[in-house]
Amino acid sequence: MKKFKFKFEAVERVRKSRETEALKKLGLAQLKLQKEKQIKYELLRALEDSLLRRELLGRESTSSTVFDLENKFITGTKQRIIQADQAILRANRELEKSMFHYLSSKRQTRAMELLRENNFEEYRKKHNKLEQKALDDLYTNRFRLSHQNDSGESK
Repeated sequence: MKKFKFKFEAVERVRKSRETEALKKLGLAQLKLQKEKQIKYELLRALEDSLLRRELLGRESTSSTVFDLENKFITGTKQRIIQADQAILRANRELEKSMFHYLSSKRQTRAMELLRENNFEEYRKKHNKLEQKALDDLYTNRFRLSHQNDSGESK
C-alpha cells in the first residue's frame, strides 16, 4: 500500500506560517504595551520626585523663577502622563487585535491538524483492513493447500 499523503499539506503549511507570523506580531504588541507602561511608570516617578522637590523649595528661600520652572515641569509631566495613558490604550487595542488574529489563525491551523488526523485514521483503517484481508487470503490458501495435500495422499 502506498505511503500516507495528506492532500492539504500545502494549505496546512500556509496556515502554520500564518499562525507563526501572528504569534510574532502578538509578541511585538505585548512588548510595545510593556514599553508604554514602563514609560508611564517612569513619568509617574519623575512627577513624584518633582512634587517632592517643589515641597522642599518652600522650606528655603528661592526665587519665583525656580518655583515657576518646577510647576511648569510638573504640568508638562502630567500632560505626558495623559499622553502615556493614551499610548497604553492604543497599544492595548493593538494587542487585542493581534490576539484576535493569532487565535483565529490558531483555530484554522487546528482545523487542518484535525483534518490530517482524521485522514490518517482513515488511512490506517484502510491499511489494517487490506492487511487483514491479505492475512485471511494467506490463511485460506494454506488451508486449501493442506486439504489438497491431504486428499491427494489419501487417494
